[in-house]
Amino acid sequence: MSEKNFWTLIRNNLPLKMYRVENKVMKGMPDVHYIDKQGNSGWIELKFLDSWPKKVLSIGLRMNQSLWLTSYARNKGSCWVLLKVGRDYTALMKGKDADKLFRPSKKEFFNVVHWSKKGNLSKDDWLELCDVITLSQKMPIPSV
Repeated sequence: MSEKNFWTLIRNNLPLKMYRVENKVMKGMPDVHYIDKQGNSGWIELKFLDSWPKKVLSIGLRMNQSLWLTSYARNKGSCWVLLKVGRDYTALMKGKDADKLFRPSKKEFFNVVHWSKKGNLSKDDWLELCDVITLSQKMPIPSV
């Protein structure tokens, strides 16, 4: 698998309208823009590793990506980092924590994981992942 194949996997399984973005002008901008049927939208930076790194834990997040994500989140935008490690593990981290993902220790990494699953994702896992991504944006309706 590769990041391109990971994109195909999420495009075919995550029940959101998604657009793959290749921006050569704005360095650090995430790979995928998404929107759901309620209008909740945001960005996902995809990362794929063949296997867990042996020495320094690096998920491949570059400094400019980390800066983009933390700045966007600070301005109340919804953004995420979605990591797939081989066929073993899938993890979702909030964009506001991207600065903690730039060469973290294993403990630091697992402390910022917002959602994760081991192994291949089932249909229910994909639905749960979608809910985690989109429900974080829904505001409570005030009582009358």
